Amino acid sequence: MKQKTLLLLFAMITVFAVPQKSLAQTTKIITGHPDFKLEIVRCAASGTNVVLDMIVTNTGYEDVRQFKVHGSNYATKFYDNLGNIYEDNIEVKIANKEFTHDAHEIRLVAGLPTRFSIIVKNVSSRATSFALVEPDIWVPDWGINLETVKIRNIPITR
Repeated sequence: MKQKTLLLLFAMITVFAVPQKSLAQTTKIITGHPDFKLEIVRCAASGTNVVLDMIVTNTGYEDVRQFKVHGSNYATKFYDNLGNIYEDNIEVKIANKEFTHDAHEIRLVAGLPTRFSIIVKNVSSRATSFALVEPDIWVPDWGINLETVKIRNIPITR
């Protein structure tokens, strides 16, 4: 009886004490500048579309004059866990601007978190995550340009 109780106790400790992987533990974000903070809020599918919601923050002391985000008319790319590449039908939105395939440019005010979203259309229903996201972001003040920002291993909620 004691053995069964100890075994059950050990099993419960193992289940509850082992930390589960969270989005922050599995997702890796490379921004290319220490004052550029990018957080994933959610990555959720709706039909064949996937919406990636983020918050971008300038953690420095000075405003950034030009923060530019491009949609599928430029070089934004998504790679899913199945090896599919999505570079067409990508729309971006920043702050209260409308979604566009083209580009948005804003002033990134120091210390002000700003919503930033990307919609990827026609994503495979079998995809469970994006292995790599390369948003086409340009921030000349920080030397950030194409292929500087990389986000890896973003789970897709379905």
